Amino acid sequence: MKEIAKEAWNYTFSEHHPGVYVLSVVCGGAGMYDFAIRLTSEQIAAYERDGLSYITQLAEKIRYDQAPFASQKA
Repeated sequence: MKEIAKEAWNYTFSEHHPGVYVLSVVCGGAGMYDFAIRLTSEQIAAYERDGLSYITQLAEKIRYDQAPFASQKA
């Protein structure tokens, strides 16, 4: 596993195998938990195009609503 970026109390973005990216986001209020997803090919393409700014935006989306990402759960 290769850690690409980490923002304390926000997210950790890593490459677990070549081409397999995982984004782990800190979620919750009083009860904090990590919600980790495996990026889809579309999300990987957006990351390759826009860089870490895309990952930061994706982390925000995940933090406020995990339901759309349930099928990607790592």
